[in-house]
Amino acid sequence: MAVVLGVMTARLGMVFFGVAGMAVGAVGVMRGLLVIAGFVMLGGFAVMLGGVLVMFGGLVMMVDGVLAHVLSRGDG
Repeated sequence: MAVVLGVMTARLGMVFFGVAGMAVGAVGVMRGLLVIAGFVMLGGFAVMLGGVLVMFGGLVMMVDGVLAHVLSRGDG
């Protein structure tokens, strides 16, 4: 019986040491997750900026087409 209790106590001690180690290691994990989240946000911003530029280019082409149409009708 003493052996069983000794093993259980040893396991409990290992669990406590593991939790304490995880608390210290969690800082590094959180830092890594924040860095990844930052890269994802920067990538999303780059994609959004590219979409805005594509839409602006389409607007410029549309205005150019409308102006070309209006100016060509005025000549005739």
